[in-house]
Amino acid sequence: MCVIRHHVKKYQHQFPEAVNEVLENMYVDDLLFSADEEESASEKVAQLRKMMKLSGFLLTKWASNHNKVLADVPFEGVTDESSNPMLKALGITWNAETDELSYTIPSNVDPNTLDTKRQLISTTSKMYDPLGYLSPYIIRAKILFQRLWQQGVDWDEKLPDNEHQEWKKWKLKLMDIPEIRIRRCLIPFMRKEIRRLELHAFGDASKLAYGAAVYLVAIDKDGKRTVNLVLAKAKVAPLKQVTLPRLELMAAFTAAKLIAFVKNNIGIRVDELNCWSDSKITLCWIKNSTQKLKPFIQNRVEVIRQLTSPVLWRHCPTKNNPADLLSRESTVKQMASQSLWWHGPPWLMEDKDCNFESKDYPSINLEIDEYHPSSVTVLVNVEEDIKLNPERFDDFEKLIRVIAYCRRFLANCRHPESNRRLGPLTLVELQIAKKYWIRKAQRECFANEIQQLMNGKRITSNSQLIHLDPFLDENDLVRIIGRLQNSTLPEMTKHPIILPDKHPITRAIIRRCHLRQLHSGIKTTLTMLRQRFWILRGRRNVKGIIKKCPCCRRVGSKPFVLKMAPLPADRIQPTRPFENTGLDLAGPLLTRNGKTVKKSYILIFTCMTTRAVHLEVVSDMTVVRVMEAIRRFIARRGKPRILQSDNFRSFKQLDQELQLLLDKKMIDCLDKELSAHRIQWRKSAMDGRILGKANSIHKEFPL
Repeated sequence: MCVIRHHVKKYQHQFPEAVNEVLENMYVDDLLFSADEEESASEKVAQLRKMMKLSGFLLTKWASNHNKVLADVPFEGVTDESSNPMLKALGITWNAETDELSYTIPSNVDPNTLDTKRQLISTTSKMYDPLGYLSPYIIRAKILFQRLWQQGVDWDEKLPDNEHQEWKKWKLKLMDIPEIRIRRCLIPFMRKEIRRLELHAFGDASKLAYGAAVYLVAIDKDGKRTVNLVLAKAKVAPLKQVTLPRLELMAAFTAAKLIAFVKNNIGIRVDELNCWSDSKITLCWIKNSTQKLKPFIQNRVEVIRQLTSPVLWRHCPTKNNPADLLSRESTVKQMASQSLWWHGPPWLMEDKDCNFESKDYPSINLEIDEYHPSSVTVLVNVEEDIKLNPERFDDFEKLIRVIAYCRRFLANCRHPESNRRLGPLTLVELQIAKKYWIRKAQRECFANEIQQLMNGKRITSNSQLIHLDPFLDENDLVRIIGRLQNSTLPEMTKHPIILPDKHPITRAIIRRCHLRQLHSGIKTTLTMLRQRFWILRGRRNVKGIIKKCPCCRRVGSKPFVLKMAPLPADRIQPTRPFENTGLDLAGPLLTRNGKTVKKSYILIFTCMTTRAVHLEVVSDMTVVRVMEAIRRFIARRGKPRILQSDNFRSFKQLDQELQLLLDKKMIDCLDKELSAHRIQWRKSAMDGRILGKANSIHKEFPL
């Protein structure tokens, strides 16, 4: 559509009528428009064909209720209406010969089959009715679907007997749908003959549904009036029980939105708007401008006033309200023959102002229900619902004690002072408080399952408890039947209580077990919990609690790791082997020569780039033997550019003979010897804190 709009806007001055039709009345690849005269329609067709051809598009499947309009269109571009005049116009069946709209029966509809809720909503959705002409009939299926939803019927479960019979009758009436014929043209005379146009919106509601309908009144120059239904909308009442006056207000709210929509999209100037309702309370709310209303009412009244003026709203009797058919249900034959539905009340055809206003408006704060109250005596066992947020308590024991004291307080308020319970909490009170929290958690997460178990029904297949085979015990707690009935284990272990996933009570119970087991791991904590409880996704919940435990996080945390310093340039620059060499000593090694035991050492040379290793034996710790080892290394591996020793941390543990090697006197002797080989020693500063008397020695060989 964006591409088409972009191209046609270039021909705004050349083909003004065609451009306007494309921009206003083209939907994806379908274009629908009307004209007052054949000449005007033919001109629009010619402009459209030329403009779309210049834009690179070809319009085909032309159809019209007047053949002369398409006289200049090639035969291959016109739809053949001789064999079948029934065409599709935006999903609605259109008879081009009679210029009438109609409906077809959806495929695969058999009144005798036993359908499911899924098939019910599928068949209902196939009834494509964008203008709402069939709303009085379709609303029956929507009400039936809502009733099945309230009963908890599963999607693929067969309908109950009563609902099946009602659904069967609805499908039988569906066969009468093709009998409905609707005139496409709302105004049966040319636009230049129109003297006045009026829009009338009607709204009504019942305890099951509410809706609205909009009618167009066209008056020609001779005063002849034509009334036709333009748009209708019906909705089922909310699942939450709402008073009848509020439903009437919602119907008026729908009527205001519909009449505003029709006025903005009809394409013709409307001279007069009127909105009608048979609820005096609703009219009183809309016309009120002084007193403050309740938020539900005030919000909708404000929208109604924004869309329509309060002076436009008037009262009409229920028998003259066509929207009453939307809220009361109707069959296809009744609707097809109902003039009130298709053409509105009779007084719309009369050229006079109908005034049904009444001065006796009710109180603005009055909400009258349709039901008449009756006095009934009922005995029930009510459990106090104490508003307490369990997320405020980290300790489950404290949570139990708080609710136990609250329940004791409520119980003491009902008894005289002499019979009130005082002193510390008893074990029975703590057990009752614990069961209260567990029952509350289950009812918040398993409300539908508990209701089905209480009614003796099997829980639905899409429930998360379907594989656990749950049941209700004497305390209305949901437990697992399991496979340990014949064991000698305690009853609480054979039939553990089901706890919901990610609930504050569940987290509190896991936290208490973790602390009682002295911060045990996941497996131990989960094993102890399963002796009494079955937690949905238990391992994940236990893992989450242990992961957030401050003590466990502190004990299991890793020590701080210092950031490693950058590697020296001598270790990462590409060089030949042993060009940068590190030097170290290993030993002493005890060797035996006859009866004499002497100490020997190993001089280790390692390439700082390739990490290759060269070993030389030093028979004793003298300058001569050390220099001999260095000469053998140079002869075998070549002269190194850098000869570097480590920090000599192990030298502290060497014997006195090795320490003498590092004396200044010995170092001077080595310096003289190496100078003969053109070797210069560069001695680093001594770090006594780490190295003691050992020096870091860097030896550089000139090139």
